[in-house]
Amino acid sequence: MGRPLGTLSPTRQRQLERLGARINRRVGGLDALRADIGSAKEGSVAGFSRNAAAGDLKRFALVLSVVLVLALSVAASAPAGRNLALGVNDDAVKAREGISSVANDLGLGYYRVTQRWQPGQTQPSPSDTASLEAAVLNAGSQKILLNVFGPASAAPHTASERAAYCSFVSSLLDRYPQIGAVNIWNEANLSYFWKPQFNRNGSSAAPGAYEALLARCYDTIKGRHPSVRVITSISPRGNDNPRARSNISHSARSFISKMGQAYRRSHRRARIFDAWGQNIYGSSSSERPWVRHRRDIGQGDYPRLLSYLKSVFGGTGQPIPGQKDVRIWYLEDGFQTGVGAKGSFYGNSETDRAVVAPLGGRVDQASQLTDAIRLAYCQSAVGGFFNFLLADETNLRGWQSGVLFADWTPKPSYQAFKRVIAEVNSHHVDCAKLKTRIKKLGGQPGF
Repeated sequence: MGRPLGTLSPTRQRQLERLGARINRRVGGLDALRADIGSAKEGSVAGFSRNAAAGDLKRFALVLSVVLVLALSVAASAPAGRNLALGVNDDAVKAREGISSVANDLGLGYYRVTQRWQPGQTQPSPSDTASLEAAVLNAGSQKILLNVFGPASAAPHTASERAAYCSFVSSLLDRYPQIGAVNIWNEANLSYFWKPQFNRNGSSAAPGAYEALLARCYDTIKGRHPSVRVITSISPRGNDNPRARSNISHSARSFISKMGQAYRRSHRRARIFDAWGQNIYGSSSSERPWVRHRRDIGQGDYPRLLSYLKSVFGGTGQPIPGQKDVRIWYLEDGFQTGVGAKGSFYGNSETDRAVVAPLGGRVDQASQLTDAIRLAYCQSAVGGFFNFLLADETNLRGWQSGVLFADWTPKPSYQAFKRVIAEVNSHHVDCAKLKTRIKKLGGQPGF
């Protein structure tokens, strides 16, 4: 699906072809130059002296060196082998027959599907099995990224709890080879999903416990399923306040730092993840994907996220994204739209005051998705991008970030989503053009 490492994009290829033409123009008279030099060596200086020959050779060598340096510079600036996995988060695949036809039309490669776990559970229940069998059948040719987690209060903290959870995940992989990747828990830096975040004395608890869970699951899974990608799941937001009135949580920076400390203390020499799974929701649906933040981690904070990971995992047995086959996967992003004339298919009242139009206006869902996916492609350490939802949730207090309305008819943004997926899959994303667009709109490309 992706270009081999080091293969150039069409734009870079054209640039190199132009450079090659410049070299050819310089080399065109080389045979004649050699003949003249030969004559000079024999003592003939008619129309060509030894000094002139030597001068032309030096000039030619200088030009050739400069052109080769430019060519190497162009090659180095091309994105590395871009194999960007594209998918959607949507549990509708568990129940909706024919859903694969939509994903096939769009060109998607993955569905991200949730799976609940209960404390002590090591094997799927009959209802778990029925649900996943339906998901696998309905997904068709699309792979599944399985997101396995349980109640926040049941987050695994002891060795026996970790063993049960990891055995449960591995048992699912035994049954369903269509599962190509698995998330170990969900947004482990939030108390909404993982408790406790802090110990009673205010010291951090969740990062070290999560690192231990990752390590146990990585070994359990890879022993039986070496090709399955093991992925983290981290929220873009956190407050680092153990006494907060709500949302007691860790910021991504703090969580990564303390995870890294736990990893180093363990003296482990093997990986604990194949991809760093990061949710990247912006502050609002109208916020451009490349906007940078002080604390949160959005897509525009890619350089900062990389620096955090490098500072704690650099030089250890855990490669950082961009090294070997390890990448960042953007697990959730989304831009909510208004529902217009489709309101009868929804319930309750909209709570988001910053929804955008599916298409039309200064900022719309079509342009936001297009920019976000192109940006992910051009960020060389990124390996995946998942939109939150294929079809809207019917509850307006939930999310309306799909490219289908709640009645499963296409939004006006559907075709733009399809086009940018085709760009990625055919490796026709023009990163230089995207840089120009970002700068024109007052942003910083960051790639």
